[in-house]
Amino acid sequence: MKFKKYILLIVCFLAFHIANAQDTIMLMKGKRIIVNNSKIDVSKNGDTIVTYQTLAGKSKSKRASRVFSVSTTSGEQVLYVPDTAAEEPNVAQMRRFLQGKADFSNGFSWGFFAGGVAATAAGIAIPTLNFKIGSNNANIPIGMLVPFGYVFVVGNTTKSVEKLKAKYPDMPDDEYYIFGAQAAISQKRMRDGALGVLTGGIIWIVASEISN
Repeated sequence: MKFKKYILLIVCFLAFHIANAQDTIMLMKGKRIIVNNSKIDVSKNGDTIVTYQTLAGKSKSKRASRVFSVSTTSGEQVLYVPDTAAEEPNVAQMRRFLQGKADFSNGFSWGFFAGGVAATAAGIAIPTLNFKIGSNNANIPIGMLVPFGYVFVVGNTTKSVEKLKAKYPDMPDDEYYIFGAQAAISQKRMRDGALGVLTGGIIWIVASEISN
C-alpha cells in the first residue's frame, strides 16, 4: 500500500513539472513571450516558422526572421543569422541589444500623460484656422500640429548614456545593451506620446462640440 502511494506521488510530481514546462521565445523586437509546445518547422512555401501555443491555449506561429531564439527544456536554439555584408551585429552583440530592449520596454508612461495634456492644451489655446474654399468653409485645428510635433521630437530623443548610468548604476556597461535600452525608451516614448495625443485630441473635440 505504501509502495503504491509513493508511485502515485512520483507520478503527480512528474505530471506537475511536465504541465508547467514552458518555453521562452525572444523576438527580434526585444520582447520575451512565454509559450507552450514551441516547435521550429518549415512551411509548404519553404519558410522556416516557429509554431507554439499561447498560455491560453491558442495556436500561433511566427516567421523565423522575427525570432531571435527559442528556449526549451532542451536548451536554446538561436534563429538569428547576421548579415555580415550589411555589418549586422553578431549573435552575442544582438543578444545584449535585445536584452537591453527587453529590460527597458516598460515604464516611462509619463509620455502618455504629457501627450494628452499637450494635445488638450494646444487645442484650447490655439484658435482654429478658417479657410474658404469656393463657397465652403474649412476649419483646420492647427493647434493639433503642436502635440504631433511633440511626439516626433520626443520619439527621436532618448536618455544619454551618462543619464542612464546615473539612474541605473547596476546596468551592464555594454554598448549594445545600452543601445537596446535607448531604443526601447525612444519607442515607448513615441508610442505613449501618440496615444496621449490621440486621447487629448478626442477630449478636445468632445469638449468643443459640447461647448458649441
